[in-house]
Amino acid sequence: MTLARCFRVSVWGLVLSARAFAQSEPPHTMPPALLQNRDDMVAFVSRTLSCWEKNDRTAFLDAFAEDAVFLYPGGQAKKPELGALFADLQARKTDVKVYIGPFIVLGNEFVVQYQFACTDRKSGKRQAVGTGVRGRLRNGKIVVFKEYWDGHIAEEQMRGELPLDEGLPVTPSPHSVMMTPKRIN
Repeated sequence: MTLARCFRVSVWGLVLSARAFAQSEPPHTMPPALLQNRDDMVAFVSRTLSCWEKNDRTAFLDAFAEDAVFLYPGGQAKKPELGALFADLQARKTDVKVYIGPFIVLGNEFVVQYQFACTDRKSGKRQAVGTGVRGRLRNGKIVVFKEYWDGHIAEEQMRGELPLDEGLPVTPSPHSVMMTPKRIN
């Protein structure tokens, strides 16, 4: 099985398991798409992610609904706190680059895998971490943005224990490292 097929299978598993968890019965119909089509949603989410590269806090915040929730390992932020979260990361990191991988779109929900690379301002060391996101839009705005990543990857890259492997293909860990039971946290 190819890596791309494994990713598609695992992301579909994430989408389907999340749906099963959120409701006792699967929906009988797909939720309606709130943007014109899949390409519009992919472009919208991609533009939102690219705001990190451009340090464009205003455009980033404009993409989120007033009642949106942004969830990440170790925390969450509602829209009022999201601006501070964005500013904090930009104050600690520089040279941000986002490498966007494949999307799955189902009605008004999406899943995307991307790599977030940046340089730590204090140490000058670079990190590149694969990230998975599951999100939902309402009326053309993001209402849920839930990120998944392994925090150990960045720490080990900063210590020089893992390579960066920055850029595509986007993988959860550096693509040159074979994940073994000893390596998985």
